[in-house]
Amino acid sequence: MDNLPISSKYRSRPLEPLGDGEREELAGRLNEEFARGAIDTDDYRAMLDRVFAARTLGDVAEVVAALPAKDTFVVPAVIETGTLAPGELVPAKQPGNNGALLLAAGLGSGIAAIVLLLVLILL
Repeated sequence: MDNLPISSKYRSRPLEPLGDGEREELAGRLNEEFARGAIDTDDYRAMLDRVFAARTLGDVAEVVAALPAKDTFVVPAVIETGTLAPGELVPAKQPGNNGALLLAAGLGSGIAAIVLLLVLILL
């Protein structure tokens, strides 16, 4: 349990009841690790018994600590479905008509600044 961070709900809220959904998730994670060969039969049975006998989050803290960490984030879809190979560069974009827009915005801002200065001077 020492390898669980203090922010883990199993350490920070050990007296909170263990819900059925949480129990099923832990049993599923144990099944995956057993199928992968990461847990031997005796440990698997003992941890599974512990999960189904548990009443609180603290009761399963040692089981959770023995399992690999669970991802707590979602990988953005753009990364999962990327069409480029690692290290491959994105083709350069073709120049558009943005120059005229930038020039108009700059001129408009400049005129507004001059008008504001004239108003402030005349007051």
